[in-house]
Amino acid sequence: MRRPIGKQTIPRPLVNILRACRSIAYFSLSPFDYLHRSINGKADFPPLYLRRHVGPLRTFEASGAEFMSYLRLLVGLQSNERILDIGCGCGVMALYLQDYLDKQGSYVGVDLHRRSIQWCRRNIVGTHQNFQFAHIDIKNPAYNPQGKHDGENFEFPFDSGSFDVVLLKSVFTHTRPAELDNYLREIARFLKKDQGRCLATFFLLNEEQRALDVEGRNGLQFNFGTNEWRYVYEHSPESACAFEEGYVLSLLQKHGLRLRDKAYGQWSGRKDGLSFQDVLIIESGDSLQ
Repeated sequence: MRRPIGKQTIPRPLVNILRACRSIAYFSLSPFDYLHRSINGKADFPPLYLRRHVGPLRTFEASGAEFMSYLRLLVGLQSNERILDIGCGCGVMALYLQDYLDKQGSYVGVDLHRRSIQWCRRNIVGTHQNFQFAHIDIKNPAYNPQGKHDGENFEFPFDSGSFDVVLLKSVFTHTRPAELDNYLREIARFLKKDQGRCLATFFLLNEEQRALDVEGRNGLQFNFGTNEWRYVYEHSPESACAFEEGYVLSLLQKHGLRLRDKAYGQWSGRKDGLSFQDVLIIESGDSLQ
């Protein structure tokens, strides 16, 4: 790991102030953003101040198309299946899935950002009755500091075995170890036992990644944390965090899940990276509990 640079050690109060200023700036640009979207035939897209919650603004549309391909080609999502999108944000995947799922298929999106969920309910559910959105008030210092529930103990409001596919796009790159543990336990519960699949993205730490880091090729520097969990920003761990690959695999086995496939990402400097983050395809297995 290389020496931390200044922005990685900014105190949390200053981080919060900078986030608030950024939010105000994006909101003030809403009229111009709407005009731009209307001219380009994308008036149905979420406004700028919501899109910025789901990653870089320049990749919003491309990211949706990218992960739609992964769902179909890597996960084998069928048009009549039931999919849960944990961390759905302002509905980027829902916008792509609404023309793919048929009347037998259904989509449920959950997120801790209340305003994004409200937008999705107003703008997507009305024309697609097989789409639902729910706000989960989980506390996250970076994204929902006033949340009522701790992620490490949260029980998702879904019946056991109720989903064919679960998607977690850029969720485990913002969670702590105890939350990862609990989320995997919950995923194992509400995935269908005979055919359930999960696509989840990570920043994975392993020997090849460390060798690339020595060469200066890692795109992110996880300079803080413990052996199993490390993060980029000293006072805002949830902004970007990584897990040891062996630790993740041990949790999958613990909770009755197994790794079906993986594709390392470009963030670590791999020339053959599939996406930016590392992609894991997970399915039901044998539990140790």
